[in-house]
Parts: sequence; structure tokens; C-alpha cells
Amino acid sequence: MSSLNKFIPGLGNASLELAPAFMNINFDFAVWKVEAPKEFEGVGSALSNRRREQAESGTQHITAGKLGILFETLIPSMPELTKAYGRRASEISQSSSISAEGRKSYGVFASQVGADATSIWAAATSGNGAIAVHLLACLLARMWDGPEATSIWVEIIKTRKEEVLAEFDQTSVAYFPAISAAKQEITRAQMAEWDASARAWLRAADAVKNKQQKQLMLIVDNLQMAVNHRNNTYESVIEAWKNSLVQMEALIKGISQHAQSGDILLALSAWHLFPDLSVVGSSMTLVRQNDSTFSAGGILTIGLEKPAVQQQNLNGVYWSLPLAHLRHYGSPVVSAQSIDSVSRSRLQLNELLQATLGSLIQGWGEAGSDTIRSVRWLANLSSIISEQANVGSKDAELLSRGDADASWLSILSTAAQKYLSSSGIDRQTANRLISLGRHHGHNFLGLPPDPMFGFLNEGSFVGLLRSEDDQIEFLRRIAGPIAQELRLNSNQIFIKYRHRCPDVEQPYYEYATAVPYTQITSKRKLDGNTNQRTIHQRWLWGGSAYPEILDPRYQQKLDEKPDPPGVSIKKKNFELLEKELIFNEFKKRSSFYSQKGENIASIDSEFVNDDRSIALGVYWDRGAACSQPWHQFVYGNDDGCALYVVEDRKSSIGVAINTRSSSQELYSLFESGHVDHARVVSRLLLYFFAANPDVDPHLKSLKAISTAAMLYKNFIGSLVDIRVLTMRLYSTPWVKNSLDSQSAYRPLEKRFDSQSVYRPLGAPRSVPQALRPYKMTRAEAFACITMFESGVYSPEPSSLDDVMAISSGDSLYVSADLLVDPAEQTHSGDVRHMLGNIGRPGITFLIPPKDPMIKEVSLSEWPFIDRNDFDGQLRDSFGSTSLHLSFTSSSTPVAFGFSGGQDSVVHMVETLVSVHDGRHWIADLNVSKTAKRLTRISSCDHSQAVSAITKARITCIDSWYALIDELPETNFLGLQIFLLFDKHYVGDYA
Repeated sequence: MSSLNKFIPGLGNASLELAPAFMNINFDFAVWKVEAPKEFEGVGSALSNRRREQAESGTQHITAGKLGILFETLIPSMPELTKAYGRRASEISQSSSISAEGRKSYGVFASQVGADATSIWAAATSGNGAIAVHLLACLLARMWDGPEATSIWVEIIKTRKEEVLAEFDQTSVAYFPAISAAKQEITRAQMAEWDASARAWLRAADAVKNKQQKQLMLIVDNLQMAVNHRNNTYESVIEAWKNSLVQMEALIKGISQHAQSGDILLALSAWHLFPDLSVVGSSMTLVRQNDSTFSAGGILTIGLEKPAVQQQNLNGVYWSLPLAHLRHYGSPVVSAQSIDSVSRSRLQLNELLQATLGSLIQGWGEAGSDTIRSVRWLANLSSIISEQANVGSKDAELLSRGDADASWLSILSTAAQKYLSSSGIDRQTANRLISLGRHHGHNFLGLPPDPMFGFLNEGSFVGLLRSEDDQIEFLRRIAGPIAQELRLNSNQIFIKYRHRCPDVEQPYYEYATAVPYTQITSKRKLDGNTNQRTIHQRWLWGGSAYPEILDPRYQQKLDEKPDPPGVSIKKKNFELLEKELIFNEFKKRSSFYSQKGENIASIDSEFVNDDRSIALGVYWDRGAACSQPWHQFVYGNDDGCALYVVEDRKSSIGVAINTRSSSQELYSLFESGHVDHARVVSRLLLYFFAANPDVDPHLKSLKAISTAAMLYKNFIGSLVDIRVLTMRLYSTPWVKNSLDSQSAYRPLEKRFDSQSVYRPLGAPRSVPQALRPYKMTRAEAFACITMFESGVYSPEPSSLDDVMAISSGDSLYVSADLLVDPAEQTHSGDVRHMLGNIGRPGITFLIPPKDPMIKEVSLSEWPFIDRNDFDGQLRDSFGSTSLHLSFTSSSTPVAFGFSGGQDSVVHMVETLVSVHDGRHWIADLNVSKTAKRLTRISSCDHSQAVSAITKARITCIDSWYALIDELPETNFLGLQIFLLFDKHYVGDYA
């Protein structure tokens, strides 16, 4: 029963016979205030003076009072829950409280920072009924979006008012305070603000109770349980609310409960009270949450069996309601929401990057199907880069240091390493995040043109193996089962590889069988039959020129295709001494491979031409052994060691070697340590130098992720909406609008290095453009923040040019110009984050007035206008100056397409940053615009500066009146005005 009965004599009983005349009595809830329960004192002490005033006498207090009285007779007894919730709210508030001294660092936003517990304190000072209604606000804010929750409030208030008045009409008996509340208006805007405060509180409380919330969500994700199945919105909401209050009260008293429906689980999540849970599935598990609130021993039992009636596509705890007041026109909209971790979560930056990692490897197709191996490979790649950088590799430094440290490759590699080092609940959460990115973020990054950064392209990773022989053995292992499947003999498929003789700079090509051939030996078996064996063969070059090829089939293809650009290796380019060195090595190698059991032949006498194998393939006329002389590259490093197959069988072998099998081979090579680390780094650097992010949506998205990560890494406690993963990042306006600081992309020519690895020719020795984060303007930064904050809205940056701050949920994002000393230089996209808000629903863009006003100095204020010559003394004449934040009544909805809804989620609000001299208003400022026009002297020796300027005619400004009072135009000639800010001169010519 409300304390209001004590205030009105004769209203001690729950009901009172009233004459119809009493229906006209309206109680002023603005002046009604009760003493908050002592358990809530920590909430009040953590609020700023402005928020406390709003909670005790502003619109939030009035709303709390009206709602508490209107619904009071429906509320079950809950004394223990009231105390427990007060202690928990105080604990959370105190953990994020800011001292009066600490608030000064937040400038004009000092009164807006801190956890928004306005609605809690408003309820606590309005009676127990209001506290229960605040708990209902938390339930609705947890489950529903802002417009949906507001629509539910409008409907249940309307129905409750009708219920109260109908009861009085029928019986002439009613509870007087409820009659008074039912006769007063509660606007939709007031309910939107009430919901916004509860929503902001949930975000702040979730951050403090993050561990317990995660553990609860791991359990909820395995459920499919409805809050209830009522189709009437009012009945459904009231039933869920009352059941939650009753069950939580019982749990706190030590009476164990069984979750028959999802309402009590929704309450755990929304009220941040965590009893021990008995989870019943195939076996029973007791989950200890160690919440002292439930020291009496109340345990909540949850059954994991799915109910017979299920809602399609909804997991966790879900709720479906018809919303009659969501849109201006049309039938009620049936809306269904759930609190599973996929649909209702907000993610920390490191969690978003885990999900992005899932999206990345999902884009690799079959190559990324094995999460552990994919993530381990990415982490291994990062380790190789770091190792090479530590031994002085310039290529590795370009991939890991300077700007590259903030690259998407570095950021996602770190995410991969964190995943691999996780265990227990952290590993479960990481797996869910990876799965989230795989299944719901498949469009987030777009598909890469080359899975695994091009390492899989036709098996080109073969060139990463440490030695020539390793590469040949690997290709033979690959070719064996393929040749058997496609019935290819040793004449139809072979290996071409590049070899370089020591002391000879230029490499050349040699050949080897890919599959062994059958050789008849001179010895016969005991039964007289010929003896056979399978053997491999190599064709080594001894330094002589190949025979001239006169075959018309060869000449015809030469005529069809002109000389291609790139590398060409021709035998005639070798000097006589080089050929002697090659011949001497040929003899040694022939002996070595013969001892290994291979047959050795000389390629010198073969009718083969590989001068232009990249463009034309290899011409090798082997007579009757192979009627088709042209052979085409199919797998491997086309300029190193590769498989070639007869021209008419290329398509067949291409199908036989699939991405999955290639990726498994690549993973094995990295895991076994058989790759050359220097080659890995060089190959990766070449890939990123050659990539063009201006036309590659996947790379553009990855660059955008690194840009957002750089922005958010300084936003301590800020979360992003999980729905952002469903957006196509590369097509959002702020990403399309971002420009690289580097010059436009240009393709790179290539050459061989001493390790036979392709390298960029004449490439700048700087971080590749494909890895650099974007440089953002302030408007682009705000557009980026809006997208990640909302998960659904992505405004054009040009529409945010005048925005100086964003308020959303429990966060303020403020242009640095509003927070730093004017002498401090900020970069264009410098935005700071703080816990707090301006108390408005949805997302609010704060913009300055178009033409800020300045006080007009009247004739009567002439005594305050002094413009004396500067006497060389440095005095603080502006010690009483202060800045203040306020809002005009100008508020404009921002539309992102027509929805027909009654609530606008995004608004532009005209915001004043006012200069006051003591209690006197001086001017309103456009700080960001002014900051661009300041001339800053970053380091100033005051003694020298004073000595210099005292020799000139300098006018000293000792008051705001002297500064803003207009001077005759003739007096501006040669006049310099210097304003002193914290030991820095900030000057501008007047």
C-alpha cells in the first residue's frame, strides 16, 4: 500500500466509497515524495545533482509516482525483493560512481556522466509500488526494442486506466489514489523516457555483472521457453510481471522454485539477481552463482526439455505479443522477441572481433570448415611474421609494426590467439561467437576473392616448402591418387620445377615424373617372365641448348599469342662459364638421384620449350609416348614447382583437386613446420601489395573493421549491437565515404629474388594499402559509431557534419574539441566515450545552433569594458568563466526509410554550449567550428613571449565584456588579441 494513504486522512484502507464528485480530484504527483528505503541510498549518492533533482522532482519522478499508484493494487507483497534489489542497485551504482572532483574532467557533460539510475531513484522516492513498476520496465526493456516497449506501456496503461474507472463505475468503490492516477495524462513521450532510463541502466548493470550474465545466457541459449502464451498484451504482461515478483520473492526467502515458464528467467537477466540453478537435462547439474542475496538457499530448477508448443526461429526465452500502438495505422503488429545471446546481446570489442573471425573463416568456404585448424593457421601465420620481424626481416616489419600493428590482420590474429588460449566457459563463449559470425555474419565481410589470402590459389603454397626436393615430393604425393582416379600415366602428367645452380644467378627449368612409370629390367623371373619395377625419373639440364623445334603445332601457337609481360627464362642467356658450372653440378646431381632410386635423363636432347610456359604452357614432344605436345599448368607454383598435364585433361584434374583437400595439405605443412618462414612473409606481403581494396568489397570490409576497432579500443565499457553482423559492411555509407591516406592503387610488376620468390618491383617500403585502417573525419566517426551502436542504422556522414556528440543508451560519444584544452591539437576523427546519457530515448545527435548568439553589451555595462595596454603581467582574469550544456525545444526526427511507426528512434536535438561569467550568460558556442580556426602555439616560453609582446602595442582583454563589445573598424588595424589557456597562447588576428 502506498504511503499516499498517510498523506490523505481516511485513506488507510485499500478501498473507499467515493461520491462521483471525487472523480474530479487530481493529485499533484510532482510534490509527492517519500523517503527512499535505506537499501537504495547507494543509488542516490552516486547520481549527479542534476539527475538526482530530475529523479526527485522532475518528469521521471512524476511518471514513477503515477505508474506506482496506478498499478499498486495489482502488485503482490515483495518486501524481501525490494530490499534485495535496492542493495544490488546500490552495489552496481557505487561501482561506477564518479566523485565531484572527477566529474570536472568531463566538461559540459559532467552532470550527464555515470550510470543512469534516474528511474530507480525516482521509483525509490515514490513508494514501493513505483519500485515494482521499475522492475517491470526492466523486464520490457530487456526483451523489447525501445519503440516496442513504449507501445506496450501505452497499451497496458490505457487498459489499466479503463479497468480502474470501470470498477468505480460499477461499484462506486475504488482506491482513491488509483482513481487520481487514472484521470491524469501519461504521455507516450514520458513513457519513452521512462523506458530509456531503464534500458540505459540495464547496459550499465550488465557491464558490472558481466560474468554472471554470460553464465546465465549459456544456459538460456539451450532453452526454448515462452514467457507465456497469452494473446492479450495487457494480460500477458501483468501475468509475467506478477509471476516474476512472486517467484523472486520466494527464492530470496529460501523457497526453491521450478521455472514453469520463461518469466522468471527474464527477471534474473533484467534484475541482475542470480540464484543457484538446478539445470535438468539428460542429467542434473547444479550451477552455483554465489550470490549472497540467496543465502537462505532458494534454488531455481530449469528443465531443458523443449515444450510441445514452440515458436519458430526463436531460441532462449521468448515472448510474442500483438502491439496495437506500434504504428499509426493498421492492425496490431504481432511481434516476437527473445533474450538468447544471438538476438538480444550487445558485444564487447573483443567479442565482436571473435565473431568477425568466424565470418572471415566462413568466407574461406570448405577451407575454413574446420574452426580449430583455421584459427590455428591464422595464429601460426602471425607468429611467423613476429618471428621474422624479430630477426630483422623488412618484409615482416611492414606486416607487423607501425601502422600494420593496427591492421585487420594483426587484430584478427590476436583474436585467433585469444581463442586458442581460452578454456572452460571462455572457450564455450568463444565457440558461440565464432558460430555467430559463421551463421549470422556471412554477409558482414563479403566473400574474399582468394581464400586464405591467396595461399590456396591452384596450390601455389607449394613454393613455400623449404627445398626443391620437398616441393617435388609433395606434388608427387598429391598427383598419385589424382592420376589413379583420372587414369593418367606418367607421360600425361609431370612436374616442372625451377632450379638454380650455385654461383649462377639465373634459374632454369627441369622436369620430373609426377607418378612413377613401369620399367622392364634386364633380369627375368624364375618362370621366365620379364621383371618390372615402378620408378621415378628426372630430366636434368646439363647446360646445352635444346634442339630447335620445327613442329608446325608449336609454331602455330607461337603465332597466336604474342610475348606476354613478365618473366622469361631462356637457355641462350647463359654464358659459357655458367654452362660449365651447370654441367659440373649436373654430374653430381645425376649421381645423387640415381642413388635415391630415380632414373636420370638429360633434358638437353628433348624437344621441349618452356620459355613462355606461364602464357602458353610447356611444349614437349615425346613422340608416340604422348600424342599431345602441349601441357598446361594445373597445380603448384606456376613459376616454381608445379604440376603440368596434357592440354585436353586440364579441366578434369582441376575438379579432382578441390579446395578442401588443398587447405588440409596447407594446414599440415604449417603445423609440421615444413614451410620456409621468409617465403611465407614475402608471399603474404606481395599478396597485399597487389590487392586493390578500392574495388575488393572483402578487403574494404576488413579495413573498416580495423578502423572501427581503432576507434572503439579507447571506448572503455562501450558495447556494440550484435545485429551489426547482419549488415554488409562494405556497402555502408561511412565505409564507402572513407578515403585512404595513401595514393591511389597501382598494380605492381614482379621479379624473382634470390630465394625464387616473386617480389614487388619498385614497391614503396611502407605498410600495404590493403592493411591500413582508414583515416576518418569526425562525421565519418559518428556515422561508424551510429552503425555499431544501433546495429541497424547507417547514416550518410555528410548528414552528421554539424554533430558534436551522440547520446545512446548508457553512452555518450563526444567530439574531443568539447573536452580538451583549446591549445591541445586533436585529429579530425577524435571522438571520446563516457558512461552517461542526456536522458532521451533512442539515439540523439547533439548539434549546435546554426547561428550561435552572443550577448549584446549595453551602454549601462560600460564600467566593465577595459582595454588597457598589456603591462607584461600574466593574470587569470577569467576565473569565474564556466561552460554549461542545455537543450532548446528544437528536436527533429531522423528517418531511415518509412516505417509507419509512432516512435522515431533517432533525433537531431539542438544543443547549447553556453559561456557564463559567474551567473551572467555571455554567449553560445559552436566549439568544433571554432577549434578549426584557432592558431595554436604548442610550446611557449612565457618569459620570452612576454618580453617580445611588451615591445609592441598590445591590447589586454581582462573581461568578456571587453572581448565581445564591438570595436570601431578603424581600431582593428594591427591589433592582436591573445587569450591565455593553461600556459598556452592561443592567438588569432582580429
